Amino acid sequence: MIDVFVGALVYSNLLALLAVGLSMALLTCRVSNFAHGDFATVGVYAAHTASVLLGISPYACIPIAFIAGGSVSLIAFLLVFEPLRGKAELVTLMVVSMAVDMVIRYTLHVYADLAQRSLGVYTRQFMFRDFHFQVAGYTLPGVLIASVCTVLALLITLYFLLYRTSLGVAMRAAIENPSLAEALGVNVKKVFAVSWFLSGALAATAGVFLPFRIQVTPDTGWSLLLSMFASVTVGGLGSLGGSIVGAYVIGFSETLFSYVLSSIGLSTAYRPAVSFAAIIATLLLSPRGLTGFLSNGKRWFKWRS
Repeated sequence: MIDVFVGALVYSNLLALLAVGLSMALLTCRVSNFAHGDFATVGVYAAHTASVLLGISPYACIPIAFIAGGSVSLIAFLLVFEPLRGKAELVTLMVVSMAVDMVIRYTLHVYADLAQRSLGVYTRQFMFRDFHFQVAGYTLPGVLIASVCTVLALLITLYFLLYRTSLGVAMRAAIENPSLAEALGVNVKKVFAVSWFLSGALAATAGVFLPFRIQVTPDTGWSLLLSMFASVTVGGLGSLGGSIVGAYVIGFSETLFSYVLSSIGLSTAYRPAVSFAAIIATLLLSPRGLTGFLSNGKRWFKWRS
């Protein structure tokens, strides 16, 4: 049972970073970014390439993945979403994000082939080797402690950035009322650009931990979208704190559901039913998600679109 708990915690850690990044895209451009999962895959391939070229652990390549994912997200914002901000409708932005997803995903397919040819390693489907340590007689994977420490460090840093710096004040003002913020001298485009960089960087960082648990392909990011959207919906659309809570609810629910299915001899292919059911139930019973119940809490939960 300890393996199930470890798997659920690691998976939930990754979903937390992904969900916060997705929420930042929702808050800035009001877009359900279907390309967000690809930023995680960009992080995987950036870390994998750096690990092979430099001969170091993928864990040491997290900063490289952070920059790579953030850069791709920033380019997508500047070239696609910023020109459409305030002009295109929600449905149009969703379709555009799907197009961006296709471009990034198939670019990753081409890159995987080129990297395989030039690096001499298989990049179409791979996993990272992990280290293990002993605690109270249990053998635990290194990705557990690495993901916990990374998630805590990044989320605490993000909190202080948003609520203890002038950039955070400008970012929150631009999100609440872009027109008023611009009239007061805030460079909304620059603030949103920083937000999108952080959104992609968080997703890419989460992606680095994926190959320690599952086999990764250029399509892996797409397969994570449902769980990401479920986390954001359950937590509360536009709430960063709610997205974090929602990520752990979905992460543990999916993992435990898969465990139950496998224990009674059923296929774990039904695992996505958890996210589907969570989205439907939330929208029907409490459209504001967990944020509605936590709205009297700290401002981390109150920051909504």
